Amino acid sequence: MMKPNLLYEAKEHSLQMQAQAEQLLQDLHVEPILNAMARKDQYVYSTAKTLLLDTLSDENTIMYRQQILADILHNPSLIQQLYGIANAIILQSADYQTQMKPNFSRNVPVSEKLKTSAALLPSLLAKLQELRDLGASHRPHCQSQGLTALFRQLEQTYTNGFLSEARTHCKLLQQTVQQCKLNIGARIGDGLKGTGVTLRKLEGSASFSLNMLRLGKADSLHFGHSLKEIEESALINVLRIVNRFIDESLAFINMLRFESSFYVGCMHLHGELAKCGCEVAFPQPLPSDGRVLSFIGIYDPSLALSKGRAPVANEMHAEEMRLLVITGANQGGKTTFLRSVGLAQLMMQCGMFVPAAAFQASLCDQIFTHFTREEDETMHSGKLDEEVARLDQMIDHLTSRSLLLMNEPFASTTERDGTAIAKDLLSVCYELKLRVCIVTHFYELAGWATGQFEHAVFLSPDRGHKETGTYRLSGKKPSPTSYGEDLYERIIGAHVSRV
Repeated sequence: MMKPNLLYEAKEHSLQMQAQAEQLLQDLHVEPILNAMARKDQYVYSTAKTLLLDTLSDENTIMYRQQILADILHNPSLIQQLYGIANAIILQSADYQTQMKPNFSRNVPVSEKLKTSAALLPSLLAKLQELRDLGASHRPHCQSQGLTALFRQLEQTYTNGFLSEARTHCKLLQQTVQQCKLNIGARIGDGLKGTGVTLRKLEGSASFSLNMLRLGKADSLHFGHSLKEIEESALINVLRIVNRFIDESLAFINMLRFESSFYVGCMHLHGELAKCGCEVAFPQPLPSDGRVLSFIGIYDPSLALSKGRAPVANEMHAEEMRLLVITGANQGGKTTFLRSVGLAQLMMQCGMFVPAAAFQASLCDQIFTHFTREEDETMHSGKLDEEVARLDQMIDHLTSRSLLLMNEPFASTTERDGTAIAKDLLSVCYELKLRVCIVTHFYELAGWATGQFEHAVFLSPDRGHKETGTYRLSGKKPSPTSYGEDLYERIIGAHVSRV
């Protein structure tokens, strides 16, 4: 059976969702990205959500998708047309697919099923030819292996000779279902029931006749089957042949619709980010046994889409990083930075471009997030108990190749108690060799980590403007200070000077 192979290079793959998918979507604020990809197309939304959460760990597959996406971004109308044709075929085949469902099909006569199949064939053949011609016109301009292989496959399968012969058979089939002449052969079986019913020939005629029925040596005969039953037996093989072609074609089209819809979503997102003045780049995925995280101009795409403009971008270079600690004053851009890293990793590992001018990172098997939750009435215990319970559920899924993003863990308790719990957690994670990025306001914890871990990076917001900071982070040792002194100088100091 034909396969589009736009997501994977000629191999089987079963989709595997992230272990804590909904938590990941919530913590990283993925919803604005999904909405931008979908543009109110629910099918594109569903596909984008599924594939974003299906973390690829194979560099070759990621690069395979990147090359296809690069072709599409150079010619956006191509993927729109592919998706449009697939959608049109699925819509046209709605009656056929309903009637052929097992629970429905058993109550429908073979002749009626054949009428439905015959009615679908002309439009199906026309759309398959349209798909082939579209590919033939674009193949010389495509650089990616995926698109050129798909278009070549369409040209080789749906040749002019094949389509011409298929249309000839289709016309004859349509004449048959309009009560034409069937030339049938059969023999008498046990209980004087017809057996071995064979359709000899289809002939255009205004009336139906039963011909070439070999009766054997019997002097008298009472048919065990009605002529209608014999007609059904003769047509069943025709139906099987026709439906096999239709079913295989629709299976291919369904896969094409799913796979092309992902690239439609990527194209939509690319356009929306461009409207915001945001830069994107194709990342460089590195083997998962490394600990590289390096980027230039990274930003939070969800924030950009929400604000309608490019947010402040950041830069970092770490060749061997197992722990990233982000400290500093509130409202300094720490959580936004953490989300931007998580989203870039997520987008890279489904074969997309990333929200940055340049990005390279070691692959991970799964991305985990642990962000603070607001206390609400649905909680049956305190925030700290809820945090510990969520972490406990996550621990069983962590491996040495995982990426864990934590935002202000244990902030609901005292700094002393929170620091003690966090020290134990970070020590275990470091021993497991998994990568951890943590935002914390616990100075004691950050100070302890500076002397405890060898492969650790520390970032804090730049001071910049005295009131609000710059939302840019840079490498520096943890500091217990915030913008409190600056605010004091602005509010109290100015008043004192006037006095």
